[in-house]
Amino acid sequence: MRSISLSLLALAGLCACSWHTGLTTPRGVDSVGLEIFDNQTLERDLEPRLAEALSVSLGNLVAVPLVRPSRADAVVRGAVREYGRRRGVRTIDNELQETGVQIVITASLVDRHTGAVLASTEHKLWSNYGLTDSEADRRAADRALTNLADRLILDLFQPVD
Repeated sequence: MRSISLSLLALAGLCACSWHTGLTTPRGVDSVGLEIFDNQTLERDLEPRLAEALSVSLGNLVAVPLVRPSRADAVVRGAVREYGRRRGVRTIDNELQETGVQIVITASLVDRHTGAVLASTEHKLWSNYGLTDSEADRRAADRALTNLADRLILDLFQPVD
């Protein structure tokens, strides 16, 4: 029984030696900073909401510490390029029942020391909502920003062969 336990322990050790949590970073990137994204739209206050969503995504998905941009090996920077609303779904009496917001964001992972772009991506997402209350639009935008933050981070830190 003891030899089986030792064999299983050794096998577990061999299997776990290359396992790690989180996405990997390019060689030499031991810390990441997050710059506040540029807002190229007329919609106010998207930048802090996106920064919060990106910080959460980085913390949950990437296996290096998030530090101030001035101290990071690489920084995530980008822009909210578009923010728009769709016309939506109407009743037979032409009353608006559902609408949505569309957000387009570009992002790059940049080596802070050389300025080289290590990865870049762009994503667009619609987030629909029913006209149930005055906060529905903001909640739809927050859902879109959270989803886009995860997509951007997954693209920027995808495994390199």
